[in-house]
Amino acid sequence: MSKFDHRDLALQSLSDYGRQLARTLHGLKIGEARWMPSSGSNHILWILWHMGRMEDMWSWYMRGGRGDSAWIDGGWAERLGIEPGRNGSGDTIEQVRNFPNASVKEVTAYWQASRDLLIPTIKEITEETLELKHPEIWPHAPERAPTILWVLGRIPVENGQHTGQIAYIRGMYASMFG
Repeated sequence: MSKFDHRDLALQSLSDYGRQLARTLHGLKIGEARWMPSSGSNHILWILWHMGRMEDMWSWYMRGGRGDSAWIDGGWAERLGIEPGRNGSGDTIEQVRNFPNASVKEVTAYWQASRDLLIPTIKEITEETLELKHPEIWPHAPERAPTILWVLGRIPVENGQHTGQIAYIRGMYASMFG
């Protein structure tokens, strides 16, 4: 019998893409962070913010809407000047283009604040809670509220992809302006 469980897998995945993200962001300047490869593309700073929002939102969801969120309770929505209800999903290209004048350091700090809430949340999940759903806090489609198990798999998949997008945009920027 292994001494490892679902939490170890989730935490290892978070740690892996967190290290990749840190390497990818190293030395990132604001001009590069806000550069859009095309008029309809996301820029790195927006993607990084969205990653923080996803970790924050899913952490809050897994806690059943209990406890703080970095975005609202931690004051990051106000600090960054973005509407409290936004998380990036469904944002228009105008919203991406008009992302507030925030530094890479500030947006990275928000992502870290979200992560600091997510990790202890994952550590508290038990095998018995993996099939739990929270339709009461999933108002747009309560009948399709995801299970905790689904969320644990979703976070590293989505944010791992976003980390790759950031690396790809940096590569494009370096090849064009490098």
